[in-house]
Amino acid sequence: MAKAVAINRSKIHETLVQSLSGENAIIYDESGKKLFPTIRELLTFAALLGLKYGKRTPIDKGHGIEDIQGTTYEDTEALEFIWMIAVIETGNAEILKDGNERQCAVIFEEYSNTGLKIISEYLDKIPHEEKIEKIIEEISKITLSN
Repeated sequence: MAKAVAINRSKIHETLVQSLSGENAIIYDESGKKLFPTIRELLTFAALLGLKYGKRTPIDKGHGIEDIQGTTYEDTEALEFIWMIAVIETGNAEILKDGNERQCAVIFEEYSNTGLKIISEYLDKIPHEEKIEKIIEEISKITLSN
């Protein structure tokens, strides 16, 4: 595979993205850290969540898009997740051939978009002061059930 390409996300989720991983993200009291240290890690988690639910949601460019440059993914585990998700989605390692990088990125973006939507809908149902605790509780359930 050649190097990574930019990963896009819809601005419709920007408030959520910034509250979980941006510069002004909520800090978890016990550790003094953000739940997701980087947007790249949040998008990776969201993509895996979307994959778990088996749903891809195309990015609505009408709301605008943000991108993470491909260099941010190079030489990281996140890039390996992009390739892995593409192989799972297509059922074929041929997707990893040079020239298919954008197709792999779109698969990742669409699963990530779904995951962000799932997180957003979940958080909309929780009182503000309980959000971080509930997120951690749900992530624990997901990781322990697999």
